Amino acid sequence: MEISGQGRAGELATLLLGIQDGERSAGKKSAEPQTADDQIEISQHAKEIQRIKALVDEPDAARTQRVEQLRDAVDAGTYHVDGRSVGDAILRHVLTDSVL
Repeated sequence: MEISGQGRAGELATLLLGIQDGERSAGKKSAEPQTADDQIEISQHAKEIQRIKALVDEPDAARTQRVEQLRDAVDAGTYHVDGRSVGDAILRHVLTDSVL
């Protein structure tokens, strides 16, 4: 079997790869002038997402302090976890997720 690159498959490949398009447009200049009036409008939904992301990216001083306290306690060997408290927290989390 010989694949020659001719026919519909070859045409499709050149179109997809932009070979024909590149050859055609290389000698031509765009007839449409560039304008400085291009505008972009961001939807309210996108603006809200940007606002929420900015809030999430802000450092939380209280959380940072709590993490440092926990890190120091773990490093010092004074951090102890009550198994019952952990179990209760897991159950609360699972039950809350199942309700929502």
